[in-house]
Amino acid sequence: MTKNTPQNHPVLADVERMIYLETELTKFNHERSLYLAESHLNVTQIGGTTLLMDQLSPQSSYYNRVIGFGPADLERLPDILESYGAAGIDLCFDMSPDRQTGEVAGALAAQGFVPRLQLAFLKQELNGESLESGEANRFPSSVEIHISRVSNEREAVSFIGLIERSRGEDAPALEEAIIRQKSRYFYREDFHNFVASIGGESAGMGSLFVRGDTGYLANDFTFPDFRGRGVQTALIRHRLQTAESLGLKRVYTDVEFASGSHANMLRCGFELVYMNTFWMKSVLPQ
Repeated sequence: MTKNTPQNHPVLADVERMIYLETELTKFNHERSLYLAESHLNVTQIGGTTLLMDQLSPQSSYYNRVIGFGPADLERLPDILESYGAAGIDLCFDMSPDRQTGEVAGALAAQGFVPRLQLAFLKQELNGESLESGEANRFPSSVEIHISRVSNEREAVSFIGLIERSRGEDAPALEEAIIRQKSRYFYREDFHNFVASIGGESAGMGSLFVRGDTGYLANDFTFPDFRGRGVQTALIRHRLQTAESLGLKRVYTDVEFASGSHANMLRCGFELVYMNTFWMKSVLPQ
């Protein structure tokens, strides 16, 4: 944190919520993953820093991430590096701007880390006014687009089929046992999944992850033949309406800066909170 940022600055509360949500979502994604045949996510704490590690997926920068590292834990950097080094893993430092001081950046650079990726974290506050006033459509969507929620095992199996389709024809097919085993994750009350359809054909999909009074929009995808027709925007608005009906106070999401998704989120009322930077080794393993 820079010395010009007051401890009670409101954006810092968003940073802490996002750090918590990112950790929770990563753990959940690992648990429900359709493509990790053998894996084990280990979550440990060093000071105020959370270490995510999957020794069976050493090439995954998502599942081998350090979250919350900053000036307060700078002296613990050797211990953090040793934790991953002993397992033969090249880790990724997921850095929020309040923790990415010059001293921290210098220490990471000295160990061969460079900023390789940035994501924009966005937020929308929800106050339930539309529900209280009887306004049922504060987040209007296209009449052409029908959106349905995955609500049972049969629908979850079909939804997993859409996930497979989104990966392309060259992606290996999932085993039936894996589909049956993982389908239960896709209609939980803390993980809402939606399918957008046009003319009876599946056009896109998206998720709403819930923790407490906060939601997280994730996994947006529109099939190529339906792009440019407002599918993602309709899914965003529908999930915001769902979040309001659940009584959530706020919803977050992350997007690539200046991407089409970024524009869609802004159009639907989201605002930029901060940019996260992912520090990885300057030379990636072959």
